[in-house]
Amino acid sequence: MDIKLFNICLLLGWLMILAGGVILHPGWGIAVAGAVLLVGTATAAYVFGVEGAKPPAVDPDETGQD
Repeated sequence: MDIKLFNICLLLGWLMILAGGVILHPGWGIAVAGAVLLVGTATAAYVFGVEGAKPPAVDPDETGQD
């Protein structure tokens, strides 16, 4: 998935949570949506940061070392 598309999906999901929460109760809706935004962003950054940090596999035969 492209990173821009992922960020748009994350934003749209958060906006749906915010809109639903504000309809129920404005104060709690903003507080819960803010917490969801922080946790969701931190989780996505951790999961995809760990996945993206892996070095590419190198074939020992291609290094030229014996």
